[in-house]
Amino acid sequence: MSASGSAAVTIHSASLNQVASSRTVEIPSYDRERLEDVGFLASMTFVLMCNYHQTGHFGGPTAYMPYTVATHLAGPENGGMTFDYRRPKHPFADKFMLAGGHNAPATYALWMIMGEALARKHAITGDERYKADPKASMLSIDALGFRRGAGALATILEENDLVDHPTMAQAKIRGIRALSGHSETTDLTNDVNGGPSGIGIATAAGKAAFWDMMGADPSLKIIAIEGEFALTSGHSQEFKTQAVAQRVGKRLRVLMSYNNAGIDDELVGSVVKEDTYRIEDQWSSYGWNVFKVDDATNYDQVVGALKTMEDWDEDDRRPMIVVGKTVKGFWPGAKDGMIGEVTQVVDHASHAYGMPMNGEYFQALAESFERKYGVTFEGIRSGAVSDDSERLLQLKTNIDIAMSVLDKDGLGDWLAERLVEIGDQVNDNLPLRVDPNSDPFQDDRLLVKNLPTEATTVTAANPVTGEKKDIGIALFEEPGAVKGTRRAISEIIKWANYVTENRFVIVAADLAESINVDHGSLWGHYDPIDNVVGTRLKAPIQEAGNASTAVGFTSQSLSIDPDRHNGVWSISGTYGAFTPLMYLPLRVWSQQNQDSPFRLGVAHVLAGHSGPETAADARTHFGIFAPQVWKLFPKGQVIVLSFWDYNDVAPGYFAAAEIAARDSKVGVIVLEVARPDFA
Repeated sequence: MSASGSAAVTIHSASLNQVASSRTVEIPSYDRERLEDVGFLASMTFVLMCNYHQTGHFGGPTAYMPYTVATHLAGPENGGMTFDYRRPKHPFADKFMLAGGHNAPATYALWMIMGEALARKHAITGDERYKADPKASMLSIDALGFRRGAGALATILEENDLVDHPTMAQAKIRGIRALSGHSETTDLTNDVNGGPSGIGIATAAGKAAFWDMMGADPSLKIIAIEGEFALTSGHSQEFKTQAVAQRVGKRLRVLMSYNNAGIDDELVGSVVKEDTYRIEDQWSSYGWNVFKVDDATNYDQVVGALKTMEDWDEDDRRPMIVVGKTVKGFWPGAKDGMIGEVTQVVDHASHAYGMPMNGEYFQALAESFERKYGVTFEGIRSGAVSDDSERLLQLKTNIDIAMSVLDKDGLGDWLAERLVEIGDQVNDNLPLRVDPNSDPFQDDRLLVKNLPTEATTVTAANPVTGEKKDIGIALFEEPGAVKGTRRAISEIIKWANYVTENRFVIVAADLAESINVDHGSLWGHYDPIDNVVGTRLKAPIQEAGNASTAVGFTSQSLSIDPDRHNGVWSISGTYGAFTPLMYLPLRVWSQQNQDSPFRLGVAHVLAGHSGPETAADARTHFGIFAPQVWKLFPKGQVIVLSFWDYNDVAPGYFAAAEIAARDSKVGVIVLEVARPDFA
């Protein structure tokens, strides 16, 4: 203490500059020139689509292209994906998440090129190894479907007198595929519905944790691509914590496209004035394993990052992210900021495709491709095409000219062989700790007529340790017992977990005890190392993040049969007043579920502890309870249960569960248990 009597204390401050280290990575042999050619061809393909449809995003997809091509074609030995284009929704393939959904043109173009390479090889050789179902593939004819609806495409050739035109012959195989403006899970290898910023990436932690919980080989991984602007969203911020909480480690790998360019402005220098913004420090401070590359449009650097993550120690349970500097508006044929004689359009100015049809900038892009590959596009120097029939014909003609590059220097043969080589590595019999051959939620013990009406004790066996313990379950109470409806929630979850052998996952923050889901887990908290059979996840108070993680769990399946789900169901909940924060992730989830080509699980929302006993918290809690948000779903996609009595809960819930387990349209069940303990 000083002479004046004042006290002295120590104050600590944090430095802006965290310690960073560098490492030299030996680049493996990965056919770099082939990947560069595929990337240039894919870039030209989607630019042709944007040019003739006069819509779509430009700058973002160009920046994403090296990430997208490398993850698909570098090979699993180098940290690329294990997937089978011929069976794109195989449950044991690596999961690719184009979380930055408006960058879909990059993947559409790549998938078209892959489909064409296989189709051509199969046509020439007749070898069934190259056969891909055209209903699942994308082909060059689908360029006509870019950002068009299926209804319009059904008659587009007839309306333009092009049904029998030889250029459109491919449409006779299975029509023209509609390609949405944002990526969806219906698309080939993609395993996420994009849309509102951050919604897609936020489910990645749950997807990764699912495979840990199921005991899958650590080689199965989740690769997600997103840009830095979307990663500033609230859902993305909560996702940072979610992935760390579940200790997903190297199973989750995020590739960030960092180019400081959004839709309207830069991030640093405009949205954030100071130059102290260090995005890699943000992620490392949350507990992520952060890698940084100076140029993520350079295939060597991208593959080097993928290889580094692949070879990383499995015991390091930090999720992984690569912060890769990209250029929004990147173009393979650009040099020193010029494309031929035209100044390259980059940064936020390149966001949307705003160039006139067959205009100067498009011609510069196209001519750089022509010079590189010795082709000549038709009609692009004759101005915009006003006649719809001629426009469609010129589009398809020039797509075919671009695709002719597959026939040069063996590129198409190489790509077809590469896809078969990678696809053959997908294991139909992936070792798991659970039985993948039946849907546990179809068990007859879950039917209302078979529920125990008296309090019962069951013996649960831990499938990992062999430990056994008795579990008391009371699905019904004696008439007149003073127990609110919320008291029954843990009981129905316990029964579901007992019957399904721990397939009902709880993601409900540290409110789990308060809203009565805590005791639903038979074996306590889940941990990927110490307790994989626990079904209660460690979770922060993040309603949107928890709901997104719950959705990530239910979006995965172990079943080879697309008509049968084998995975988990999940529940997230909070005080009823706060459940509207969960609405958006669940609404996007219901859309994903309605269109999914394979059966998915069921996500639950618990609106708990919102009755008159919370009135002491006044208007900020009880006063804003808004259960009507759960009615804002398309008919048949959600079941909303509002219980009055404890004895209503089990029969009401399991009746709903019976429907959901057998009707693929139902992807969400909402339980409202506001009534307190009174007679």
